[in-house]
Amino acid sequence: MEILPRLCKFVKMKFIEKIKLSVGRRALGKSPDVQRNRRGSNFHDAVSVGILYVDNDERYFNKIRAFHKYLKEKFGVKHVNCLGFFNDNAKNLSIWQSQKLEFEYFTKDDLNWYLRPVQNVSNFIKQDFDILIDLTQGEHIPINFIFKESKAKMKVGLSESLTSVQSDLLLNLGENPTIEQYLQNLDVYLSNPLIK
Repeated sequence: MEILPRLCKFVKMKFIEKIKLSVGRRALGKSPDVQRNRRGSNFHDAVSVGILYVDNDERYFNKIRAFHKYLKEKFGVKHVNCLGFFNDNAKNLSIWQSQKLEFEYFTKDDLNWYLRPVQNVSNFIKQDFDILIDLTQGEHIPINFIFKESKAKMKVGLSESLTSVQSDLLLNLGENPTIEQYLQNLDVYLSNPLIK
């Protein structure tokens, strides 16, 4: 007898999440494009790089951290800032997510009812990155709001994603690329000093 009320609650919550997602996509589409100074760049001449990602687990985070270190050490990028979305409440953040130096987080607690981030993201959005990279495959509404509102000079995303309209460089990696494939392709294209 306890199963039926739990099932009803689960179905109701899924229905509400679908409504939030639908309204979020509509609001994202209606939000105005940001005026920005577009300029092509590569890792050799970039002074600042921003990285957006969804924090799935510690293994995934370690790959982002290794890429962060790679950009600083190999190319001498002075500022590499990463903003991760943790799809849960802030009280459930893990230890690896509490590093605040160049890795920032926002959570479900920082979103309004239609999934737009309203807290803990304004500093990241205001930064005038030379390159902004969306590692989420463009399918996460909270990240898409940040990507759209950023004044980054060059935005990099995947083709056929929700962020492709705002992207200056599109990578076509097929369906469901791994993070390793994505990072490898970023390296191939953006480590070329002739690309600007």
